[in-house]
Amino acid sequence: MTNQARSDIAGLPESPEWFSQAFDVPRTEGYAELDGAPIHYFRWGNPALPGIVLTHGFMAHARCWAFIAPLLAERYCLAAFDLSGMGDSGWRANYDVEVRSRECRAVAEHAGLNNPALVCHSYGGSVGLMAAVNDPEYWSRLIVCDMTMLAPGEPSRFEQHQQRRAARGIRPHQVQPSYEAIRQRFRLAPDQPCANQFLMDYMAKHSVKETEGGYVWKFDPAIMSLDDNRSPDWWASIAPTFAKLPMPRGIIYGQHSTMMSARVKTFIREQANDLIPLVGVPGAHHHIMMDQPIALSTTIDALLQAL
Repeated sequence: MTNQARSDIAGLPESPEWFSQAFDVPRTEGYAELDGAPIHYFRWGNPALPGIVLTHGFMAHARCWAFIAPLLAERYCLAAFDLSGMGDSGWRANYDVEVRSRECRAVAEHAGLNNPALVCHSYGGSVGLMAAVNDPEYWSRLIVCDMTMLAPGEPSRFEQHQQRRAARGIRPHQVQPSYEAIRQRFRLAPDQPCANQFLMDYMAKHSVKETEGGYVWKFDPAIMSLDDNRSPDWWASIAPTFAKLPMPRGIIYGQHSTMMSARVKTFIREQANDLIPLVGVPGAHHHIMMDQPIALSTTIDALLQAL
């Protein structure tokens, strides 16, 4: 393991002081093996402190937490990892939420985390929720950040989503002739405005890799294949499963995001047998860490202390 955090921002345009200082916080790097795939992760903080495993959204990577985790490293030991098939982790023959949920514990154990909690964004929330359901004695708390949840009767876009994937099929990445060419194609998914251009530059830089003839995205094109685990019934089960989960848990969402309706927030509160904090981050869309990174870090800290 080595600390090379400063190299992450080499060559990037000027950024705020808090951002560059985050890469001065000591960071180690490692790989946890699970079912033949190396799972890449970063770790910040003293392992004697309470542990946190951080998961990212679909087609993203662990570096979406690399400027958030250092802000929390005085109080926690944090490990952010690349889900298999994404970032710098290994690729698999098949991908589903279940195998990725086991990656959470593999990383926590390899990183030596103490009494770990899960803090998860978007698709990573599905991963973290399954990890918590399957291994409730291991995880101390669960915080999901802008994960899609549905109240009973709310329409799901699952069938439409599956049809688009089936029609598209698995396409190999198109090689772009230069970094500038592929950088122009970088978008957040789902698409949204983002005023913090320095964060867009940072995430774009670490979303691509050099290959023969130019640059391609890092993620495995095969992650776009259909995931049989995530059926319409599975989507409908997320909110009640989260509400009934027998561990301290909380929800953070972007106030401009469309991932969680007022109906599902009410439903979760009604279904739970305890108080579940639901905290909206002002000025944030779905990608909260890109819109309001400092507010997200303070909200995570406050929720972890309250749960």
